Amino acid sequence: MRIGAGLLACAVSGVGHAATPVDEAAVLHDTLPNGLRVVIVRDALTPMVATRLVYLAGSAQASADFPGTAHAVEHMMFRGTRDLDANQLNRIIQATGGMANAMTGVDYTQYLFNVAPADLGVILRVEADRMRGIALDPDQWARERGAIEQEVSADRSSPGYRAAEQFNAALFAGTPYAWRGVGTRESFDATDIGRLKQFHDAWYAPNNAVLLIVGDVEPHATLAMVRADFADIPRRTLPRPAGATAVPPLAARTLSASTDSGVGTVQIGWRVPGLRNPDTATRLILADAINNRRGALGRLSVEGRGLGAFFSYSGRHDWGQAVATIRFPRGGDPARYLADLQAVLADFRAHGVPPALVEAAKRARVKNAAFDRNSIPGLTQTWLTALVERGVSDPDELVRQYAAVTPAAVDALVKRELMPEQALIQVDLPTDHIAPAHDSGFGGAESFGDKPVPDAPLPEWAQPVLAAPPAPHFAPPSADWILPNGLRLIVRPVHQTHTILLRGRIHENTDLEEPPGQEGVGRLTAGLLPFGTATRDRIATEAAVEDLGSRADLGASFGLAAQTADFGATLALLADTELHPAFREGDLAIMRDKFVRAQRGFLQTPGHAFSRAIRSALVPKDDPTLREATPETIGRLTRDDVVAYFRRVYRPDMTVIEIIGDIEPQAARAAVLSTFGGWTAEGPKPDVTAPPIPDPPVANIRMDGEGRTQDRVFLMQTLALRQGTAETTTFDLGNAVLGRGFSSRLFQALRGSTGYVYTVGSTVSTDKTRGMFSITLGADPAKVPRVKAEILSILDDMCHRPVGADELGRVRAGYLRTMPFADASLDAIALRDVGLATRGLPLDQPDRNIAAVQAATPERVRDLFARTLRPRDLSTFIYGPAPP
Repeated sequence: MRIGAGLLACAVSGVGHAATPVDEAAVLHDTLPNGLRVVIVRDALTPMVATRLVYLAGSAQASADFPGTAHAVEHMMFRGTRDLDANQLNRIIQATGGMANAMTGVDYTQYLFNVAPADLGVILRVEADRMRGIALDPDQWARERGAIEQEVSADRSSPGYRAAEQFNAALFAGTPYAWRGVGTRESFDATDIGRLKQFHDAWYAPNNAVLLIVGDVEPHATLAMVRADFADIPRRTLPRPAGATAVPPLAARTLSASTDSGVGTVQIGWRVPGLRNPDTATRLILADAINNRRGALGRLSVEGRGLGAFFSYSGRHDWGQAVATIRFPRGGDPARYLADLQAVLADFRAHGVPPALVEAAKRARVKNAAFDRNSIPGLTQTWLTALVERGVSDPDELVRQYAAVTPAAVDALVKRELMPEQALIQVDLPTDHIAPAHDSGFGGAESFGDKPVPDAPLPEWAQPVLAAPPAPHFAPPSADWILPNGLRLIVRPVHQTHTILLRGRIHENTDLEEPPGQEGVGRLTAGLLPFGTATRDRIATEAAVEDLGSRADLGASFGLAAQTADFGATLALLADTELHPAFREGDLAIMRDKFVRAQRGFLQTPGHAFSRAIRSALVPKDDPTLREATPETIGRLTRDDVVAYFRRVYRPDMTVIEIIGDIEPQAARAAVLSTFGGWTAEGPKPDVTAPPIPDPPVANIRMDGEGRTQDRVFLMQTLALRQGTAETTTFDLGNAVLGRGFSSRLFQALRGSTGYVYTVGSTVSTDKTRGMFSITLGADPAKVPRVKAEILSILDDMCHRPVGADELGRVRAGYLRTMPFADASLDAIALRDVGLATRGLPLDQPDRNIAAVQAATPERVRDLFARTLRPRDLSTFIYGPAPP
């Protein structure tokens, strides 16, 4: 057992409270006698615990003829264990808030839970049960197989996914990374539970797993719980790894693919070593440096020679890929953009990567490591990257690796790995005609006609999840001021790390604020802000921010992230650039031309046509949301138009700023007054509230999705609900029963019982004047009528019968348990506060929502659904092929 507290493992404190010392180190490492590696990281930012159980087996451990075996086992882990049937497991997930998921990667599979600290013991027991063995019932596999096939069908229905799949298969030819890890319909049709059991028994062993626990826990007590649940699981003899197969060098070749996107893409890719290679840190710094907007690649986009240019490195254990990408307008000649991209890369090979860009990349990686400690999810991912992907004991080692990278090492890597004779080129060309995938399919399982089975009671060890949790409370900010110029400033001191975040938002509504004939001026205005001020151009501005190792974002939504010592300088740069843009004619001409070409392509896409059809059916013909920019309206925009829009819309009395982190309120106020205090507004405040809309007529629209084999289905209806009311919160609680999460009624009926869909969910959105209810899913065309009939039956039941008291109790408990998770990162807290303030809602709205949730009864939920929802009047929108 090892304990420690390094750069990424410090004592933390709750939001709004002074830092308090802890009696123990915040990080604990241990390896159980059976080989299970355990890492526990204490972070008391909010009452939440993230568990990640990672098995070091993924699609690469499957076989080429059954590529989706690991993926199938992942799904079946949610279909019951030896001690829990599927319904019991669903109820546990529902009562703990439904924050459960899993992901199958190439080299590993991870299982995710985010739970309240009180529920950690139950979740550890669940994971231990699943490690010992899963039920693997043939009927359950038949249902889940149908759902997985719908997942595969959704991927294969996407031209973009098929293009990426082709690129990946060619780049990694001769390795397991070339396989379709998600699997194929054919392989799933031939898979039986014997094969799934064999994979689980072979790889799901404690000595092939890493258990990471991050959050509001006491490490030693948590380790005792882990030992109690996992220590008696025997280690297993793991399959011998296959011998290394010689993979020939990648030969230069060019591929093509069709896309229905509004833009085309040229990619140049190289197969390079993976994440366990000693040069990985250098490779990541190389990618960041080449990707810098101040470099030659960034200038391709900034100077109008492309619609975006990027460089990235992503890796698996054994192999990785380095990819240079440039986007071009629909109808453009890809050869021109390919030549520009190749010229930039040739210059890097000949002259090296500018050392200033390498140092900026290093500085950002090293300094930004501190920002991950401001988020439980971010900290969890940082530890996963270190432990599982990079194979080191803690994230501090990664920081040391980045700091040690030299410009000479970067240049050597460019010359060695980015060779034109080993480059794979792919052109994704926009076209009006997309051929469908040729997978054979059968649409999943049919209805099984099961007789209802009474729910078995939860075992005694799981009973605690059924207890009603105490009502959470959201601490108010330490300061909430309206400054003399009308700007609202919110401050929350959190001395968890020596970092400060700022989030700001100008309440803008382009639908209402863009003058007629100037549609697109809001987007053009925001796009020009990063180009600098009269005294500092884009390059100088970006260099100044990078020299500090900070982050800054501009536009109607703006912000920064900086270490405490750098906050003042970063804030001054942000305010100067946000408030005093130069709007140079040359920059405007370049950006305007880019937007014209991009919008022309976007308006020709089937996705736009379908979205437009939905909006047109749901709002009156003169509704402002139907306004849209065209190449003509963008092309006519002048500098005077941009300046006028900026002066009219970017105003302090329509702006909210929150500062959260290592700063006291008065210091934050003084900093904002010195940088934003001179900002003034002219004329009356604009009206940015959309008008109410009447109930539209019922619409039924089907649009052919060329190249697709699966239908995307949207069932939608306007609602007489508005933001911030108790009724809206009560409806949202009922919607959690209906269609939010793995345990919801829609999910269990359409995936759990039949396998008709992979995902289905219902959402409620409201503002001051409008409300909208929608159900979204994907299904094979032949299944859509049955799916819709089942949905209407479930909605009728919600409107006519009270929700079961036990069911509502579980959902309510999960709802209350997970509400504090919104405070699991400083950025999320700031975004929530700014969003509430911008919409005119009180900052204690979460506490008001809690009161409404506690007051909800089964009868209230039923009556509210009956009063606001009209199941037979749902409009239906389908994008995809017609039923056979």
